[in-house]
Amino acid sequence: MKSMVIITILSFFSTSAYAYNKIYLKRLLEQNQCHHCDLSEAPLEDHDLQAADMSESNLKGINLKNANAKGAWFTHSRMHGAQLEGANLSNSLMDYSQLIDANLKNAILDGAHLIFSDMTGADLTGASMEGAHVRGIKYCNTTMPDGSINNDGC
Repeated sequence: MKSMVIITILSFFSTSAYAYNKIYLKRLLEQNQCHHCDLSEAPLEDHDLQAADMSESNLKGINLKNANAKGAWFTHSRMHGAQLEGANLSNSLMDYSQLIDANLKNAILDGAHLIFSDMTGADLTGASMEGAHVRGIKYCNTTMPDGSINNDGC
């Protein structure tokens, strides 16, 4: 009996540690902001999140594939393994974000602020970065828009 209680408690914590909080997702969709939230693995593919504030949030594994996040705030967010393929992230604020192993294939990053972001292992194949602010980005095993690998920050 005691072991069953322990297993139940451990399974609760292990599942809640990796999934987004539905209250936070509702706040984001209704108010277009969720500052300092856990939206890890949230299914936001094709959503309109223009100018949304998700700064300082846990966005690990979030799915923003083909989403419109133009002008959105992601500053200081943890976006490990985020699915951002085809997303419009133009003019978004992503300074100091952790985009480790993020999929940014064909994303629009024109005018985006990426200052001091960590793009270790990120894939930017086909991404548009015209006028992006890229000072201090950490590149390590990063696939650049032209398909080349950048290891300048390793």
